[in-house]
Amino acid sequence: MTKDEKWIHDHFSDLVEKYAGKYIAVVEDKLVAVGDSAKEVKEIGKRKYPKAILSILNVPREEDFICLL
Repeated sequence: MTKDEKWIHDHFSDLVEKYAGKYIAVVEDKLVAVGDSAKEVKEIGKRKYPKAILSILNVPREEDFICLL
């Protein structure tokens, strides 16, 4: 697991609460972009950190966790 993946894991509940249904980009343990598409957050992240490898996530909504048996 990368440092950014660990950061996402550690902050997952907060991310779902604040950014459900959005895309986020994380670089160097920091949230650097939030948007409506992966393309949008990639562009924002690359402008801020052109040489970094971005960790991009589509933040699930709470209802995405509901399972029906």
